[in-house]
This record gives sequence, structure tokens and C-alpha cells, in this order.
Amino acid sequence: MRRYRIFLILFALFLLEGTILQWLIPAAWRSSALVAPHLVLVGVIFTSLFKNRYQGLAYGLGFGMLQDLIYYGHALGIYSFSMGLVGYLFGSAFRFSTRGIVISLIAAMLGSFLYDSLVFGIYHLFLSIVQTGYQWMFLHGILPSMLFNALIALLLYMPMRKWLEDDEADRESEEK
Repeated sequence: MRRYRIFLILFALFLLEGTILQWLIPAAWRSSALVAPHLVLVGVIFTSLFKNRYQGLAYGLGFGMLQDLIYYGHALGIYSFSMGLVGYLFGSAFRFSTRGIVISLIAAMLGSFLYDSLVFGIYHLFLSIVQTGYQWMFLHGILPSMLFNALIALLLYMPMRKWLEDDEADRESEEK
């Protein structure tokens, strides 16, 4: 059971992100801004912070591919690449820093920003699906999503830290 704990936590976040959380966002937020909750992304960032960057990469690739297959079937690999890259980069960038609440919230906010910017950039450059400019997308989509995901990260910080930080052997073996 201990081996599958992270997978089960991230899968539960995946289910919450796709079902219940969509109903909890007020309609006024959806009409004026494009608020996109990324529970799984926050979970992947916390996994890469509290475990190691390789697990963040693996879970980011896996759950990103699951999102590609279930929600965004027209272009496979965009969310998988973006989530895996964010998980690996933030596991590498914050590898030697303390893992307090401030660092975790900064990582979640910057990770959400990078993730949404990568997805927008790939859609805009390679697929020509998005016809809006980056400035409009930043103000109406990326910034509100980044702030909403920071709130989610604040709510998930204590349970995720408790579940993920119990075994420090993974992080110590990576640093050697």
C-alpha cells in the first residue's frame, strides 16, 4: 500500500479536478476569467518537492498523458510534456532549499504559470488553435488560474506534506 500511496493521492486529485471542482467554481468567475484548477499539477509539484524530481517527472508524464487521453484528445502529448517538464524543473530548482510553506506556494504559483504558458505556447505556435495574444491570455486565463491554484496549494499543503514527507530515503538517495 505504501508504494501506491502517491499514485492513489494523485488519482484522487485527478478525479476531483475533473468532476466536483468544476461545479464548485462560481459561474461569475467562468464568465469573466478562464479559471482552470490544476489539482494534479499541484500534486506533481509537491511530489517533486517532497520526494524527488524523477518521481515528479514520472507522475507528471503519466497523469499528463491521462489528461491528454481523456480531456484533450485532439493533440496527444501536450499536457504530458508540460506537466512532466514542470515536475522535473521544480524538483531540480528547489532540490536544496527548505521545503516550507512559502517555498511550496511559490513553486505552485510559478509551476502553474509555466504550465499554462507552455500549453498556450504549444497550441499557439504549433497547432494554431489559439487565436488570442499572450497578453490577453495572461490577464484572463493564466493569472486567475495561477492565483486559484495557489489557493488550492495552500489548502493541500499540510495533507500532502504529511503523506509525502514520511520517507526521506528517496530524497537522500537522489542527492548522493
